[in-house]
Amino acid sequence: MSVRDLPLHARYRLAELLDRPDAADRDWNALASSLGLQDRVLPTDRSDSSEDPESLAQLSRLDGLLEAWAAETSAATVRNLHAEFVKLGRVDAVETLLSLALLFRYE
Repeated sequence: MSVRDLPLHARYRLAELLDRPDAADRDWNALASSLGLQDRVLPTDRSDSSEDPESLAQLSRLDGLLEAWAAETSAATVRNLHAEFVKLGRVDAVETLLSLALLFRYE
């Protein structure tokens, strides 16, 4: 299953965890580096107050990263995202994905 197919509330929960700077440098930026997308993902402008849902989705750095990853490769799956979180040592993100596993097909 593509990361694009993650339920919106799952993406929000993951963004809450990874959009914040992490003292051990295990945030969205570290994930971008691990995926080889650090050049393609720019920090978002959080000053945009647009009410457009598409604009609101892009306020999340993680969400923007997941979109860029999915556009880049068919390997942008929930399973591979899980593996990336494990590599980063983000137990909280792994647990969040697993807690939502019943809500989507994990492949």
